[in-house]
Amino acid sequence: MYIQNLSLHSFRNYEHASLDLNPGLNLFVGDNAQGKTNLLEAIYVLSLSKSYRAVRETELIRHGAPRAMVKAQVAKMATLDLAVVISEAEKKRLLVNEKSTTANSFVGCLNTVLFIPDSLQLVKGSPGDRRRFLDVQICQIDPIYRSNLLKCQRVIRQRNSLLKEAWDNRAQVSQLPPWDHQLAALGSKIIFRRQEVVQTLQDFSQRAHQTISDEREELGLLYQPFFATEDDVLAQKHYSQGELEGILVEKIKELRGEEVRRGYTLVGPQRDDLIFRINHTDLKKFGSQGQQRTAVLAYILAELELMYQETGEYPVVLLDDVTSELDWKRQMLLLSILNEKAQTIVTTTNLGGFSTEMKERARVFQIEQGRILQ
Repeated sequence: MYIQNLSLHSFRNYEHASLDLNPGLNLFVGDNAQGKTNLLEAIYVLSLSKSYRAVRETELIRHGAPRAMVKAQVAKMATLDLAVVISEAEKKRLLVNEKSTTANSFVGCLNTVLFIPDSLQLVKGSPGDRRRFLDVQICQIDPIYRSNLLKCQRVIRQRNSLLKEAWDNRAQVSQLPPWDHQLAALGSKIIFRRQEVVQTLQDFSQRAHQTISDEREELGLLYQPFFATEDDVLAQKHYSQGELEGILVEKIKELRGEEVRRGYTLVGPQRDDLIFRINHTDLKKFGSQGQQRTAVLAYILAELELMYQETGEYPVVLLDDVTSELDWKRQMLLLSILNEKAQTIVTTTNLGGFSTEMKERARVFQIEQGRILQ
């Protein structure tokens, strides 16, 4: 899978841009605040139907323009024309081969893996950061998971609303059982799928980490459901979907009083976590910055293999300002691995860290004030 052509119209600081991309390595060079990150954001929008950094989608529209549009021709088993149109006055439109479609059908047409400076929060950040990383990848390869996740989020919002009111009005508790049933049914499906995916990511990331670290360290990636003890996590206990639904039903009963007291849902996949370990030690608590960066790189490479296993095609890899976050050795190792497998789009402030051979293989673009030059 790769992007053949990309077009931007009134997107962020781009008035208009159209470019043909290399199926392999593409380097976008420019000073800060020229539009490099905006370009990657545009591709991400074509992949996930939404931005990873805009609070409101109208922020993506160039100042003074009525709408923004991003289009791409994507080569995969069948060539697809994808487009996202964002307007101040109308609902966002998602198009595949010029026909409007839903987000659930749109996501998965162009799969991406994103590395930005904030990606280090995968290890250092909150459980919510890690869940988002995991959910973004699963949603691209599994539309049923994405649908279940969205339904579960709606159920949790409704439960939270009732729980907030229940402290002052206990009659609201009687309205919870139908939502409890949905939470147990949907939550068990989400947790079951996550534990499957994390086991696959564990296998792939462990191999990638051994390569990056010259086999000096062993990476462990463990899934921790909200109810699991540390012993359960370390034993990598695997639960059936039926077991998970039963556990959620029991936890909902057990924590009913505490949920009413706190006014929000304490049961469900929104409280799960991912645990990174190096040589059996918690990486978040005791790992060095270098070890944390290496683990994130291994995870990114594992995402590639997961997507390839699930879809038969490698995703497009987006690397934003990779030279500021990775030392030269890790940069070159990452890019050499990616160059053999996936279309890779890299932004950087200069080409000093790239080898002559790599620059000769790549298509190099200059970005200046929202203009892309070759």
